[in-house]
Amino acid sequence: MKADCANCPTHACYTKGVNCTGVSEEEVKRAYTEDELKMMQAAAYVEGTFYSNITRLQEIAEFAKCMGYKKLGMAFCIGLNAEARYIARYYTQQGFEFYSVCCKNCSFAKKEYGLKQVKPELDHEAMCNPKFQARFLKEKGVELFIICGLCVGHDAIFTANCDGPVTALVAKDRLLAHNPLGAIYSRYWKRKLGILGPDEV
Repeated sequence: MKADCANCPTHACYTKGVNCTGVSEEEVKRAYTEDELKMMQAAAYVEGTFYSNITRLQEIAEFAKCMGYKKLGMAFCIGLNAEARYIARYYTQQGFEFYSVCCKNCSFAKKEYGLKQVKPELDHEAMCNPKFQARFLKEKGVELFIICGLCVGHDAIFTANCDGPVTALVAKDRLLAHNPLGAIYSRYWKRKLGILGPDEV
């Protein structure tokens, strides 16, 4: 497996059933646990039933219902506190027990940990605390963990400390209204990033 699929000219795995990996179908079948296969079935159900007709916010709810989850938990960035209220309202209305923990929980100062501050002049700038976002949600018995705008790196720590499946609702991108692919869809950003193709104007 070359692991260079982004530069594949044909993607014949998708269109023609070509397997370029050297991995057998039996090996793939053996690799998935019973729980993972259940998740694959739920994901396929949501995709096949609602393809291009519902938002990711709704897809997460449909996936959770299909899995039989009752408790959802969201780790969110404090910068998205207004959005978090609407998200919590939606999932509660969908019948879930919904829990949320903001990134600044515990409110320990960055300077106590030698962390760079956004505003150095502040006496107290609270650090993000993703490990405890995971811990507090685990204590509530959350069955599906949702990331909402955590910083790069903090999202990795959060995910590594969850004891159940994690999905992302929002990927933080302060410049592009939390739409990271905006940089790829904009020729101005592609030029700025040095990735504009030679045939692109």
